Amino acid sequence: MALFQKNLQLGKPLKLSAFRKVAIGTWRTAHDPSVYSILELDVGPALNYLQRIQAKTGTKVTLTHFTGKAAAETIRRHPELNCILRFGQLYPRQSVDIFFQVASDTKGSDLSGTTIRHADRKAIADIAREMQESVSAIRTQGDPAYKKMKKTMKGLPGFLSAWMIDFSAFLQYTLNIWSPLFGIPRDAFGSLMVTNIGSLDLDMAFAPLVPYSRVPCLLAVGAVRDTPVVRDGQLAVAPVSKICVTFDHRLIDGIHASHMSKTVKKIFANPEAELGPV
Repeated sequence: MALFQKNLQLGKPLKLSAFRKVAIGTWRTAHDPSVYSILELDVGPALNYLQRIQAKTGTKVTLTHFTGKAAAETIRRHPELNCILRFGQLYPRQSVDIFFQVASDTKGSDLSGTTIRHADRKAIADIAREMQESVSAIRTQGDPAYKKMKKTMKGLPGFLSAWMIDFSAFLQYTLNIWSPLFGIPRDAFGSLMVTNIGSLDLDMAFAPLVPYSRVPCLLAVGAVRDTPVVRDGQLAVAPVSKICVTFDHRLIDGIHASHMSKTVKKIFANPEAELGPV
């Protein structure tokens, strides 16, 4: 295996609109162009869909898995969302990969994650099984995918850590270089991040973008609560979850966010029609 290889598989750069060039020139990094939004969703159909998947496959599936699959399908339908910024140009990714943030241990003393490659092509049960295997490895084997990197970071003086992170991101994403010497998987963070804040009994919270990951969008899935809703003009009670969205305005506009919102709502409202029968 060659010591240095491409970190990402990318297509040719997209032709940029005037506004996109202005946006890229205005916000230099992912530290400041964050936009926030909330999707308040009736998750009853999704939970019913997950129950039937679990009954058929015997695999434990959760709203987090469903949200990741819905996000992957949304990106597949709107590939303009699936880009990375390099040298003032937007490069489309050639796969839809979803990064799920997970706790490294049951106490939550450290944070890690796992990336599901080609999540748009995988069934929810397959995503759940792959995640479970990865989470087990993280919690029993000391996070093998990031072990070397974490060891290096622990040995660095605090004032050097930011420089090291920025330099690593520059090599991997700006120059598109990856090496096993870096101590992390190739294209470690994928197209979009998902984190479950409902497991912390939080209804809503806006998670920050992770600048060195170059991921332009992050979804935080809130707790499911029984909530009054209106259905066909009648008041009812339904399980509702808030998904808090943080996105990078350099890559994603309001119109992109609107397309994303409408597609996610369609998937949650009728999973069987949008994702296929159980």
